[in-house]
Amino acid sequence: MVAGRRYGERGFALLEILVAFVILALGLAAILAGVSTAMHSDAKTQASRGALRLAQSRLEAAGVTEALVPGHRDGRVGNKYTWRQTVTAIQSAAGSSDPGGGKAKPPAASAVAAFWVEVAVRAGDGTAARLAGLKLEPVAKP
Repeated sequence: MVAGRRYGERGFALLEILVAFVILALGLAAILAGVSTAMHSDAKTQASRGALRLAQSRLEAAGVTEALVPGHRDGRVGNKYTWRQTVTAIQSAAGSSDPGGGKAKPPAASAVAAFWVEVAVRAGDGTAARLAGLKLEPVAKP
């Protein structure tokens, strides 16, 4: 009876090994897909961080390393990032005319000019960052 039972189970070990290899291959494929997705997500996060750092740097440099002049400036940093800076002058109440039809008031002795600065940075993979801020600059005395 024992000999007859072993005769029917001869190829069963080979079939078990093949099924185990298929399950192992499917598991490894799933792990590989997860690692690939994680690496892609990490690369996108790094590009986003770099764009945000560059936008922050450009916003901080506005009015410090170059004068604030209304208009647009464009630039490129390496092959990876392009930036666009927009400066808009903001009219202050000090230089405006009187609502009652009077003459314009002269600027105060310690007057400052206000500018709205927007910086947009785009990475090569399409990731973008935008920052904006108010910048003040002393008005030149005549």
